[in-house]
Amino acid sequence: MAAAPVEEVCLPAVTRVLVPIDFSPSSRAALEYAIFVAGKHGADLDVLHVWEPPGYVGPDTLALLPVGSGQPGWEQTRNEVQREVDHFLAKAAARPRSVSVRVEAGEPSDAILGIARDGGADLIVMGTHGRTGLSRLLIGSVAEAVLRRSTCPVLTLRVASRAPRESVPL
Repeated sequence: MAAAPVEEVCLPAVTRVLVPIDFSPSSRAALEYAIFVAGKHGADLDVLHVWEPPGYVGPDTLALLPVGSGQPGWEQTRNEVQREVDHFLAKAAARPRSVSVRVEAGEPSDAILGIARDGGADLIVMGTHGRTGLSRLLIGSVAEAVLRRSTCPVLTLRVASRAPRESVPL
């Protein structure tokens, strides 16, 4: 009996990788992995930190305070993101074709999806906190919202909080 022919699958080329980071252990792992993937594919890497504007609850509503470039803390946050990227690039054997760093204000999942769409990302690599139960219900999951609505593949990484993480050499 002859084996049925295997259907060939064409995967899209990875030319631009978006990695949102929030300085958590999972997002650090995602950044490290995104640098590895982008380097292996000769892709561009976009690193994004979304700054959620602080809000306050008034008598009738929740008001968001405007946060934008030039506001106190904006450049400091961008510099911290740049230091994080530089730290992982220093260890990387394979380098992305180019690296850009962005700090944006807004709701994280909306900002990530908008930048992925507008920037032509072929892949989003992001960490997840692995929340369950009530904390997930109350806090929500940015990764889950991105997974549900993304038009490009999303790879999520979660670092176990109690077990040491094995690292793949870059």
